[in-house]
Amino acid sequence: IATYATSIGGRESIHLADGSQIDLNTDTVLRTRFKNGQRSAELVKGEALFQIKHDAARPFVVSVAGHTVTDLGTKFLVHDDGSRVKVALIEGSARLSINSNSTQGKIAGLMPGDEAVATSKTLFVTRKTSAELRNELGWNRGVLVFHRATLFDVAKEYNRYNQRKIVIVDDVAGARVINATLSSTDVTAFARMAKNFLRLHVEEREREIVISR
Repeated sequence: IATYATSIGGRESIHLADGSQIDLNTDTVLRTRFKNGQRSAELVKGEALFQIKHDAARPFVVSVAGHTVTDLGTKFLVHDDGSRVKVALIEGSARLSINSNSTQGKIAGLMPGDEAVATSKTLFVTRKTSAELRNELGWNRGVLVFHRATLFDVAKEYNRYNQRKIVIVDDVAGARVINATLSSTDVTAFARMAKNFLRLHVEEREREIVISR
């Protein structure tokens, strides 16, 4: 068993002996196991992009929050935010099995463009465009891509990547909607945008940036 971890704001690429590659996003812990002809990984927390070298005799299995993703020749993204697991399929095919007592939606076969969201009881699959999937993978290029996102959502995403937190203190400011591509670790760039373009009040403190009307 090998364990890999990234800090807040960190990224790491893992190159496995079978030719597969796994890219870890911010604040992520991953364990891999290669034993007795089996290939598997556990996403303990965080987000990772899997580019798996297909081997029909040895499928690659990813476990996350009790659910399993089985590679059928695949490039896919897995994100565990603590309350739900999201699996987006970029290339190939995969099978997602959820740990559920429910009688519906336990297994989903995924095709490119499918994004599955699983909780302990539910499984929903929606379709994403190639542009939407590229935006979700912006972190792999060091950027965050926002399309019609509220400032509340933007702050939540930024706070995954930075020790210095964005705090939005009123609902009106938080409901403002933006389209932007910004550096994932440059919180001051977001602060400048909020101040100069959205005309919001920005108070910069040592450990946080407070935004209000």
